[in-house]
Amino acid sequence: MNRNIVVAEATGTSIEDRPVEIVERKGIGHPDSLCDGIAERVSVEYTRWCEENLGGALHHNFDKVQLVAGEVDVGFGHGQVIKPIRIQIAGRGTPETPDGRKVPMDTIAIEAAKAHIRETMKYLDPNRDCIIECYAGRGAGELISVVDQITANDTSFGASHWPLSGLENCVYQTAQHINYDLLDQFPIGEDVKVMGCRTGDEIVLTCAVPFIGPELKDHTEYEELKSAVQAAVQKYADGLDKRSVTVYVNTADNAEKGDAFLTVTGTSAENGDDGSVGRGNRVNGVIAPFRSASLEAAAGKNPISHVGKVYNVMALLAAQDIIEQVSDIGAAHVYVLSQIGMPLDQPLVATATVRAKNGTLTDSAREQVQAVLDAHLSDLSGIRSKLANQEITLY
Repeated sequence: MNRNIVVAEATGTSIEDRPVEIVERKGIGHPDSLCDGIAERVSVEYTRWCEENLGGALHHNFDKVQLVAGEVDVGFGHGQVIKPIRIQIAGRGTPETPDGRKVPMDTIAIEAAKAHIRETMKYLDPNRDCIIECYAGRGAGELISVVDQITANDTSFGASHWPLSGLENCVYQTAQHINYDLLDQFPIGEDVKVMGCRTGDEIVLTCAVPFIGPELKDHTEYEELKSAVQAAVQKYADGLDKRSVTVYVNTADNAEKGDAFLTVTGTSAENGDDGSVGRGNRVNGVIAPFRSASLEAAAGKNPISHVGKVYNVMALLAAQDIIEQVSDIGAAHVYVLSQIGMPLDQPLVATATVRAKNGTLTDSAREQVQAVLDAHLSDLSGIRSKLANQEITLY
């Protein structure tokens, strides 16, 4: 099959040689990340139910999850949820098959949301602290058929790059370390955010880390534990990059006023911070304004025909394989553009902008890169399988 694949040589200054770089990661308990995670879990569980009960996937796009913050009373040694968090699941699905069989779409969506919260959050109880509602409706007829035909259901593009820059890796790994390692060592929650700034060879990481108010006796203990968290993050981050790294934690605190980042449930969604799908991390796990990226919200979209999901994931996997399989290439940025209604494995264009390690893109390396892109376009079913089995994290 003759696909429109273009391989180009990167020009200009590489990301590592730029004087300034900014990178952000929103942790797994950030309101936006919670919405991404819920949307994707709904898609996974809806697809699983359809395959187990109907023999195949049905059209859906549950990528319009909205979180409306609640209200809490929290302080040192106490805390309670006064007004629950509202989670509203919207989007489109197929509530009934052509032969009249019903799909319990609302039940699937609500239970999937609860399951994600239970598996993600240590202190947030989806039954006690949340009101979860499903407003998803029926999808458009012409797009439902697109799932059956495996053709693009939108004219859009996916984009991603690999490898991560030193700062991108530092930000990502630091956020993960706080979320999955320090969470078990300190009374902290999952609503972590790490903002990284590199100026020359100096890296600054500004970290937001929520503490659990009911588990702290007073402000003195808070300051002691915050210092311990800062030291732990600093020690970890020092080993991530050869450049100088300085870590700050909860810089909005004001000891004289008694201001501290306290929560009851581990997320600011409990009291004033709303969330939406697509406002957080890209499929490579970071928000990198110095890089090209699609603004499509990958989470929650159907894994069969929605290019906003499939092409973004494919772009990342292809970029990773280019670096792994083509020894001459040091950096790759992949872009894939669809036309609505056209076969998903035949994009309008698939292109990789690559940077050769020795500064010159050889014909052999160009052909190898082209072969990698062609292989990924030939195996979109493999991407769907990985998404169905939750082997790929989209945020």
